[in-house]
Amino acid sequence: LGAGLGAASPCLAWADRRAGLPGQGTEYHLELTYQAQVTPWMVVQPDFQYVLNPSGGMGDPSCPMRRIGNEAVFGL
Repeated sequence: LGAGLGAASPCLAWADRRAGLPGQGTEYHLELTYQAQVTPWMVVQPDFQYVLNPSGGMGDPSCPMRRIGNEAVFGL
């Protein structure tokens, strides 16, 4: 289990707002992974990641005034 955050500097958020874009904030992420020994020669490792406020709430490139939604990633 892992978690973390990435925060934009106040200066960057201010510059975004001054440019008429939503100011970037903080991105949070959570990861859950596990290794299972299926056979003596094979290990399977499922992985789940969830990102809240990706890129600190940056605008969607196709519509800059709309924020990018939260993301879920599954892997094996």
